[in-house]
Amino acid sequence: MDKKSFISTIKFEDDNLLSNLYDKIKLAEKISRPVFTSEFYPPNVWKIVKDMNKSFNINIYTCGIFEESERKMLCMAQEEPEKYPAKLIKIQNKSKFESLDHRDYLGAIMALGIKREKYGDLILDGNNCYAAVSEEISDYILYNLTSIGRCPCKVDIIDDYSDLNISARYEDFMLHSTSLRLDCIVSSICSLSRAKAVELIQASKVLIDYVDINEKDKVIEAGTVITVRGYGKFKFIEQIGSTQRGRLKLSMKKYI
Repeated sequence: MDKKSFISTIKFEDDNLLSNLYDKIKLAEKISRPVFTSEFYPPNVWKIVKDMNKSFNINIYTCGIFEESERKMLCMAQEEPEKYPAKLIKIQNKSKFESLDHRDYLGAIMALGIKREKYGDLILDGNNCYAAVSEEISDYILYNLTSIGRCPCKVDIIDDYSDLNISARYEDFMLHSTSLRLDCIVSSICSLSRAKAVELIQASKVLIDYVDINEKDKVIEAGTVITVRGYGKFKFIEQIGSTQRGRLKLSMKKYI
């Protein structure tokens, strides 16, 4: 498979990252040692790349540290390595008066000038946030992240996390929607009018499986991750029936 075909096969907004990934795959085919990405890719990239295994003379493996990680680092090698160039950091909110949410931790890391692809999933557990990060930025975060907003924080690198039971947390909820069209679901999720939902979609504030989608009439399938900037990230699990008024009853999860 050539580079142009590789990039066109994957729906991802950054062609430069895909080009870099392709180059690393081709490099791994030529040398006898593993080649890693320093970036964590969303599932709409790493799942497709793994399915391309037969198109390359190398195996493709992934690691996101957490069980059921969404964002993962890739490795191209003949055999899966025992260790990846990734670290688990723990960010502790030291404030006794204010709590922090996922958006706060995400914004604090980005405020350090770190690109989003350099770290993977962020999982909250009480006053702690655990984050999978590229090894090359772990020390930088350790020494430079001292506060999040008005909350002082402490950062530690967790070397042994085999006994830590850390997984993404969700809130289950039922959503009623007039249809499975994107604008209808966004309208219901955000408690907005259909017109306001369309404005969000057209402003590229709605992602479907981490890809900008501007088609308001796109039909959403079970298993789809819907991100609405400013409102949160959600997953459509399944349709479980209809209300007496004919609205669809959808089983949903909200990431927390």
